[in-house]
Amino acid sequence: YCLCYFLFQFCHGYYNSDYQGDLMSANRDLKMRLMLEAEKELTQDLSEVQRYQYYLGRMQFLHYVSGKENLLQADCSGSVCLALLLATGCSIRVTADTLLKKYFTKRHPEKSDIQAVFFVTNYDRKLGGRLYKEGECAHVCGVAGTDVVLNCVEPYAVLRSISDMRPVYNAMDYTVIVRGLDRKALQKANDEGSDLFGADYEFMEFKKAITEVK
Repeated sequence: YCLCYFLFQFCHGYYNSDYQGDLMSANRDLKMRLMLEAEKELTQDLSEVQRYQYYLGRMQFLHYVSGKENLLQADCSGSVCLALLLATGCSIRVTADTLLKKYFTKRHPEKSDIQAVFFVTNYDRKLGGRLYKEGECAHVCGVAGTDVVLNCVEPYAVLRSISDMRPVYNAMDYTVIVRGLDRKALQKANDEGSDLFGADYEFMEFKKAITEVK
């Protein structure tokens, strides 16, 4: 149908950039759904924790871009929110501080819990044009395995050891804490459609595609 329509439009002088844009968008959406179908087959026998760790690993070397959360570009909280979406089907898009104070609230997480490491500043400091107050979480890393996190910083995300990062951030006067996910809080936010602030187009397309794949 698309080929016939293209030939009709082209032969009659109607082919334009808008239609070309529609084709590119449809092609991108098709690739996304094919990728999700393949990933679903690979991860169908994994637990949510294992899927979360799997997708964090897949994000290594993605480019750091503030405010983004997709498989090409993300910031620290965006990478965690995207991994949560891909692993659980639940969508939130919030800051590192909100992840800590609202969702990752289990102080003594078990191995069966999705986890993240939070870096809380011990004094007011300005980072990248933003002022972080004392006690506010300025950075977050999703836990991708035993003593391993995805550290999403400029210029790109890399897998690092928590044991290596902790003394470095302690020396910069951060408190480093590990917390487990409150799964019920995540599910509630997803069901209510709350806490989706500034999610980019690709993130919302992943959310839609995951719903359709299910």
